[in-house]
Amino acid sequence: MTKRLWLNRLLSLLFGSAFVYAGVVKAMHPMTFLDDIRTFQLLPDPYAAWLAMFLPWLEIFAGLAVITGLLRAGGLLVLNGLLLVFLGVITLSWYRGLDIRCGCFGDSGDTSPYLELYLRDGLLLVLGAVLIFLFNQRSRSHA
Repeated sequence: MTKRLWLNRLLSLLFGSAFVYAGVVKAMHPMTFLDDIRTFQLLPDPYAAWLAMFLPWLEIFAGLAVITGLLRAGGLLVLNGLLLVFLGVITLSWYRGLDIRCGCFGDSGDTSPYLELYLRDGLLLVLGAVLIFLFNQRSRSHA
């Protein structure tokens, strides 16, 4: 195998695993995740509850798609789109002066520092963009 293919697999494993882990943690504790969603003050119930039940499974299945290669393009599209939404929601919450609890990787109990959220989601977005680039390069070379 080429170095590029190994790099692609390693980055896919890292990126997908982050979302599978985050989704599993949220799915195991849906009420905690619902409380975290409510700190953003964007969705009233029952919509916040629906999001708390749906989002973890979307992250799990999209992460598995990236890891396994089955529907990888779709998984990358979903996860990168989610990261853009997350960054937008974080920015809106910061602008509104809210003390939020992200709940992305489990219950932190405390409010989430905005700089930490931006750095983490920004790095994940860069990784996701690199994977899209590598996927597109590979697709073109096989065409």
